[in-house]
Amino acid sequence: MKNVTLYHHGPSTCSQKVRMILELKNISYESKIIDLLAGEQHEDEYVKLNPNHLVPTLVTDDGVIIESTVINEYLDDYFPGIPAKSSDPLNVAKMRLWVKYIDSYHPQCGSITYGIGMRNILIQKPKDEVDQEIANIPDHIKRKNRRDLIDMGLDAPVLIEALKQTELLLSKLEKELENSDWLFNNSFGIADAATLPYIIRIEQLALGELFSSSKRPNISLWYERIKNMDIFNNAVTSFIPETLIGVLTKFGNDQKDRVFKIMENK
Repeated sequence: MKNVTLYHHGPSTCSQKVRMILELKNISYESKIIDLLAGEQHEDEYVKLNPNHLVPTLVTDDGVIIESTVINEYLDDYFPGIPAKSSDPLNVAKMRLWVKYIDSYHPQCGSITYGIGMRNILIQKPKDEVDQEIANIPDHIKRKNRRDLIDMGLDAPVLIEALKQTELLLSKLEKELENSDWLFNNSFGIADAATLPYIIRIEQLALGELFSSSKRPNISLWYERIKNMDIFNNAVTSFIPETLIGVLTKFGNDQKDRVFKIMENK
């Protein structure tokens, strides 16, 4: 058995994806928490492992692996246990196309998280501290988007587009789950793990009405199935502070009516 170390952050969507597969396959790992709010992802020692200044990062006897999608395929290929992808090559191809789509959605989730939730925490910090945090973001587009989200909140064009893309994601997911309990596999797998954190985040931001049992019953049932799995608590619940959920939910509730109005006017 390879030695496995995971550098991750509890609430991070991409960290959740990897922890779900680690738990699914019962892989023991050393947990190294990277505090994103404290900027630990920008420290020199960590950047040597992950030059993108992002989590998660997986370190094994084989070497260093970054990007949650790549990590999860590596874990499924090299470790025994419950398979996280189908034995049918066509379903594997469909899974990879879906995960590619989910990866393209990922920045939209960041926008709604910061525009609705984290912005309200960051604007309470000293301005020079926030400016430095933004300056540390290596990608110039992400830097600009973060600045707009903090300065403009719900009025930021990037947030309005993110809400539009969130509605599209949910509609696509509802359709994919019409004839199957899981995404492109006979049981919970990589595609489910890739998608799950965004549903969690939408719920944390008090927008769970978007996939209620009356509005999107397939997503509602899928989500309940996952929450009833033991690995959900081990990989997700135990790593997300209740205080953070409470803060995100409060800010979400405070702005929910306007958020839904923006989505209706898409």
